[in-house]
Amino acid sequence: MEESPQRYYLILLVAMVFWGGSWVSAKIVVGIAPPMTIGFFRFLIGGVLFFVLLAFTSRRPLGFFSRENIPVLLLVGLTGIYGYGVLFLNGMTLTTAAQGAIIAGFNPVTVSIFAHLIHKERLERRWQYIGYISAFVGVIFVVGIQALLDFRIEYLLGNIIILGAMVTWGLYSSVGKEAMKRMSPLEVNAGGALFGTILFGVGAVYEGFWALPAMIDPVFWVNVLYLGVFVTFVGFLFYFIGIKNIGASQSGGFINLVPVFGVLLSAIVLPGEPIYWTFMVGLLLVILGISLVNFPQRSSGSSPKTQET
Repeated sequence: MEESPQRYYLILLVAMVFWGGSWVSAKIVVGIAPPMTIGFFRFLIGGVLFFVLLAFTSRRPLGFFSRENIPVLLLVGLTGIYGYGVLFLNGMTLTTAAQGAIIAGFNPVTVSIFAHLIHKERLERRWQYIGYISAFVGVIFVVGIQALLDFRIEYLLGNIIILGAMVTWGLYSSVGKEAMKRMSPLEVNAGGALFGTILFGVGAVYEGFWALPAMIDPVFWVNVLYLGVFVTFVGFLFYFIGIKNIGASQSGGFINLVPVFGVLLSAIVLPGEPIYWTFMVGLLLVILGISLVNFPQRSSGSSPKTQET
């Protein structure tokens, strides 16, 4: 009996809510501490939680650190943890939470490109790719008027950096799927977090994190805990469970919801980031896009949610 994908859609939806909130949290915390220090504590917390869970669920929690797996885990840490994290945090020092979250709407495009190039993965029906176009147009509606009314050069630079982070994330998604051919999502995230934490730790030492005022600021720790526990631990784990079970392309389609949640939460939590009428239009187009990308597949025995050739 073929397993229903609905449970994985719900898991991905929860992850997208947390990731939407990450833009608000990151915008707050980059005003308190430098990027490397933030990344170090975020992934240190997330990494510890991954290894604790491994200790309770695996007989050999460190058994996946084999000679064959270490290179791919290092690549996971370099792309999705360190590479993405550095671009994400530095971009957020320049742009707003809402605009940063909106740029995340480009993620499904990069995820799909790398999934096709690396795994030869495609959607079952060609017309489903219209979903990407619909979601992309939705992102344009969300960002359009806001960019025209509140344009600044620092926003442009920050958004370009954030776009670079999305490209890095697309590569990370496919690298992670390759890693999950021989490791579980939990092992991939734990190993990647370990290497990413080490890389961020070098930068944090250079920043002299122990002497920063942020170390005694409760706002810093609340946001770092949110980023470490909910965004990194829960969000990353749920995302990779989705990739493993319904494929990188369709899981990536859910990332179109990050702009929706990001803009909404930024308008609620942060002052000066209003929601325009284009937000509602964009929301409808994004939901339509995700619905098309995740259209129920034909029953054909053991056919996967995405075809690989």
